[in-house]
Formats: sequence, C-alpha cells, structure tokens
Amino acid sequence: MSEVFYIFHYEVGNFVYNLSVKSMKNLRIVYLGTPDFSAELLRYLIAEDYNIIAVVTQGDSPVGRKRVLTPSPVKSLALAHNIPVFTPFRIRREYDFLVELKPDLILTFAYGQIVPKAVLDAPKYGCLNFHGSILPKYRGASPIQMALINAERETGVSLMEMVEAMDAGRVFGIEKFKIEPSDNFATIASKMVKASATLIKEVLPAVISGENKGTPQDESQVTFAPLLKAKDEWIDLENDDVKNVLGRIQAFTPLTGATLSYDSLPLKIYEARLENNRVERAIGELFTNDKRLLLQVKGGQIEVLQLQKSGKKIVDAKSFINGEQSKLPTLLKGYTDAEV
Repeated sequence: MSEVFYIFHYEVGNFVYNLSVKSMKNLRIVYLGTPDFSAELLRYLIAEDYNIIAVVTQGDSPVGRKRVLTPSPVKSLALAHNIPVFTPFRIRREYDFLVELKPDLILTFAYGQIVPKAVLDAPKYGCLNFHGSILPKYRGASPIQMALINAERETGVSLMEMVEAMDAGRVFGIEKFKIEPSDNFATIASKMVKASATLIKEVLPAVISGENKGTPQDESQVTFAPLLKAKDEWIDLENDDVKNVLGRIQAFTPLTGATLSYDSLPLKIYEARLENNRVERAIGELFTNDKRLLLQVKGGQIEVLQLQKSGKKIVDAKSFINGEQSKLPTLLKGYTDAEV
C-alpha cells in the first residue's frame, strides 16, 4: 500500500499548520454512537484507516417479541473489528475509563446520552459531534423526525463542538441535502452518514489544524427537537395538515409507521403520497377511488400505499382493500379523539 504523502497547509495568524493525512489518521479517536446509521459512519472511519481506539455505546437492549438482549449496531461492528467497547449505564457518572484512554479526539454521532464536562475536557482536540440538522435548528434528540414532521424541504449534518449545553457549541461546517417526497427516516439517516463522511474529508482536517475555529450559533434562531414519545407517532387529524401527515408517516417509517385508530385499534401507515389538495369528505375518512385507498386530511387527500392492522402484517393497499371492502368508507380517529 502506497504511503499517503499529501499535506494540508494552513496559515493562521503567525502560525503555520502542516497536517498530513497520515498523521490525521493516527490520532487516537474514541467514537460514541449507538444506532445502525451511527454504525455506518463508524464503518467508514474503519475503512479509511482512522485509529479508533475504543467505542462507547448504549448497553444491550431487548429486541423483538421475545425481548432478546441485543447489542447495539455500533457495538456489534466494533467487536467484529476487535475494537474495545464500553457501555456505561450513565456516562455522566461512569467516565474514568474514557479519561484514562487519553484520546486525542472524541467523535460522536447519535450516542444517546449527555456527555459530562470531564469527558469534554479529556481529548487534546476536543469532542466533536455530527448533529443531524442545520443548526441552530432542531437541537435535541429527534432532529431527523422533526424535520420530516414539519415538512422541511432540506436538512443536513452540522459538525459541531460539544459543550455542556445541549447542541449549543460552535459549528465548524454544515453539509446540506434535499428532503424528497420518497424519503423516510431510514433514507434520511443514510444521507446523514454520507454528509458526515463529507464533513470528515472536507472540514475535519481544518478543525484539527486550528484553521477552522467554528462559528457561534445564533441563539435567536434556535428551535428544539425533543425526545419523542409514543403519542408522537399518532397523526393529529385536528391539527396536522396534509404536509404534516405525510411528514409524520415519513418520520416513523420504517420503524413503527404513523398511527390512526381503525375499529378502535391502531392502524399503522408506512407509505403514502399526496393525491390532491382537495377537501371533499370528512377529515379522517378512509375510502376507495378507482381501486386505490385514499385518506382525507386537512388540506388534501393522500393515497395510502402500505399499512398494517393491529396484530397483522404490513400489506399494500390492494390487499387491505380486498380484506376490508365491506367496512369502507370508514372514519378513522387521530390523536386528539382516540384513546392513546
């Protein structure tokens, strides 16, 4: 394998920084992350030969109907590459191990816990977070979902300084991309990985060298993306307009889908698209038109493409119509008038 020889050369004030790609990849990096898309960014770092000395992730959690304890995707990937894994129950109390590792840099992508000041102060080059929004918009735990629910046309990843206040540090770079009507949580998360990889290649060297000192966030423009609860999966037929309904379906697909009440039981919608902007039926009416399944919501009608009755498998609209023809049209209930 040939030696990497090109150099990043920066002049900042009276200082000149020479940072070779090789020396950059020799930094002792601790990676904090948990879900599958975080594992994909870790996979990229491993493939690019970054020196990942340890991984910190959430503990094993019960999965499936049998509630089998299962390691996080980040943990599974790290173990497959013989990278030491740490799973503190509360990193705010259990962090001595991380300080003792003496990392040069900590990188975080969807870890799931608040990191204490002692950890923030441990690395030579600080702690950097890949946050899934265009900061200062959507600080918090659910930036992807909130961007979709609110029918944003674009989102992105911000490479930011980690500080004690939530997602409030300086921003070193933002990689933006469009949100398409066909997107859902999974596809946006995949785009986030690609955007983060771009930030690693194009922005991180200048952060480490000291040339990129970051930009403070405009506090007057801050919005928040709080930790989501089960009720957030429910479509609010009273307040959600057609864009928000479609966005909520996107936000909770493919994991849980968005929920309405059908025959007093949850009905999950996993895929839908805009049919028109007409309001011709009662809000919440599920009906057929030309062998298609439509739902009337505020501001328009959507075509429902994939859905799931309680206790049943996910089916396409045609299969649902075949099984439920005698009950259609019917009026579905949303969050405000169903027993949630």
